[in-house]
Amino acid sequence: MNERALPVEPERAHLLRLDTAVTLKRFAHVERALATIAAAWVPGVRRLESKAALARSCWHSATTARSLRERVFELRYPDRSLDVGDARSQLRVIESAIDAPGGAAAMHALASVLLPALRRAFQSYIEASDDVADGPTLSFMGPAVAAKLADESALTKATEAEMTSTEEELAGEWAGALRRELEAVGDVGLDAPADTGPELAIPGGRTYEMPQVPARDERYFVSSFYWPDNFDPSWPYGEGLQLQLRSAVSHLNEVWAVDTAAVILQQLEPRLGWDFLFDAARWLYDESRHMTMGKRRLEWWGFQPGEVPLGSYIYEACRDQDSIHRLAMLSFFETKNIGKKRTRSAELGRLGDVTSQRDMDFDWADEAIHAGYGRKWLREALRVSGRDPEAWPEVVARCEALVAERVAAATQQEKDAVTALARALIGRAHSVASAG
Repeated sequence: MNERALPVEPERAHLLRLDTAVTLKRFAHVERALATIAAAWVPGVRRLESKAALARSCWHSATTARSLRERVFELRYPDRSLDVGDARSQLRVIESAIDAPGGAAAMHALASVLLPALRRAFQSYIEASDDVADGPTLSFMGPAVAAKLADESALTKATEAEMTSTEEELAGEWAGALRRELEAVGDVGLDAPADTGPELAIPGGRTYEMPQVPARDERYFVSSFYWPDNFDPSWPYGEGLQLQLRSAVSHLNEVWAVDTAAVILQQLEPRLGWDFLFDAARWLYDESRHMTMGKRRLEWWGFQPGEVPLGSYIYEACRDQDSIHRLAMLSFFETKNIGKKRTRSAELGRLGDVTSQRDMDFDWADEAIHAGYGRKWLREALRVSGRDPEAWPEVVARCEALVAERVAAATQQEKDAVTALARALIGRAHSVASAG
């Protein structure tokens, strides 16, 4: 005889606890892959807006991955494992997007295939879930959907500006092939994906290689060095108007830090794990904000990009070095000038330039956080590579030497061009100030 039971409330007969944990775990791994792909292509795209859009998408994915991971741990307590499980084939397809034929194609794939796939999965989850039983998940998943929509829009716009006519057809074909592969294993969603075996080949791609020289925005005056004080210590940083100008140029040229933070995320995340992913994504996003601070101030003052230098000598100094040296390079330069930024912020305030003051003040706060990241992760990177964690000063010293070598290799032609540009820019700044 069947035992009688009270009826089930239809609107709440959805995902159970362990079902939820398995699904969210799969989503966390997808977000991790998307963050890594976005970071990988930052130094491979030219335009500053493209770098900023990828950095922001990376940070959004990493932030949601952190929330998903913590929620999985809550639901599976005390189990804190996060094995890939049944998502291997699906992740293999998604991770293959790093092998895009170029930066514009990678952005196109993120904007048109990968981000929408996960956004739709989140939307399906929200519809199937229950805000009473699973309110903590819905509290971050709703905003994650909004972030995905914003990133899709920004990356689409960046792709259109970045892509050349010869890249357009290839990028479309490659993204279409990626979409078909993803559909073959089961689009990202609530159901477990299929296992299609280890073989995967998406036509039109090319094996990803970390750029040794970062792509640069051709609208600007592209040079290895961006100000005479890069190679001439007697050239003053400047006061008053020159401080305003030099600070903005410096912020813009944190593009080298954007590229470097992106590289160390992609290169070191497999060894250092989830917590490094979260910190590195924030580091990358912050550096992209600092770059954008300088870009906006220079544009507000009326400078044309062609008048403004855009350099890469610090990134170039690490050519053919391992990712630990790149991490050390970023960490060293974060701490080198951090004390000066508070002083410069106060000086800018006394000038009445509250915008530059505010930007410098937020920059200082970010870089205080980054200094902690550098100390923590440089030691950990040395440890997992089998080296003495306390040998980090030797790595930093090597980075100083690498920069000195790159500066010493500067040609007189390079120096003369940057010096002439800086003088012209200072002259233009005086004209703008007089006219204002």
